[in-house]
Amino acid sequence: MHLRNMNLTVSSMVVCALLLHAAPARAQKTADVQAWDGGWAAYLALEAIPLADRGYVQASQDLPVVIDAPLRVVFDVYSNVFNALGLHPFLVGITPIRCTSGTFDFIAREDIPLPDGTVYQGETIARQRLKRARWYYDADTYDFPGIVTHQHITFSRLHDGSTLVVEHLTFEAPPTYLATAVQGGVYAHSLVQQGLKARIEAGQLEPVKFPRYLGGLCRGGEGDGD
Repeated sequence: MHLRNMNLTVSSMVVCALLLHAAPARAQKTADVQAWDGGWAAYLALEAIPLADRGYVQASQDLPVVIDAPLRVVFDVYSNVFNALGLHPFLVGITPIRCTSGTFDFIAREDIPLPDGTVYQGETIARQRLKRARWYYDADTYDFPGIVTHQHITFSRLHDGSTLVVEHLTFEAPPTYLATAVQGGVYAHSLVQQGLKARIEAGQLEPVKFPRYLGGLCRGGEGDGD
């Protein structure tokens, strides 16, 4: 790809992200679907360009935790993104978009306090892919200003019956934003992780197998993509 074309592509994606995040926080369902589709198209276009060519850098970090509960219980609670509500410092809502066997598309809505005292209403475009038969799930997220997060979360049964969960997080962003993305992302994930551990061990969250908690949204039954 020529550099001039690459710059136009990246510029177009930034404009797309600006339009996406200008949408009302309580948009109608059709608008939500259009916002997700537009954001995901921008994400796919961005990911098609090598990191160096798009002027991005990358950083990864693992977050392990041992939860004193059976593997099946931990997986079904931990992989349910709605259980992060009340634990994530900025997350205020999750808007389901579509679901197929093993895949869940949604918009995570966040109220992010800014240094000047105002609150930025952010929208994160996300796709989660669950592999329950193999005890892991992946998630990819995209939000303004073009920050990408890849998540690979694994679950392992330990000899004492507890469960080891490891969140493998990879952040991609322009150099100006990478440190902030990593710091904020790791902080938020750590809070959710510790909150889920406490609630699971206290028996406060019901383990519901995907996609039953989505009601009739999901097409393709209760498979996990295997």
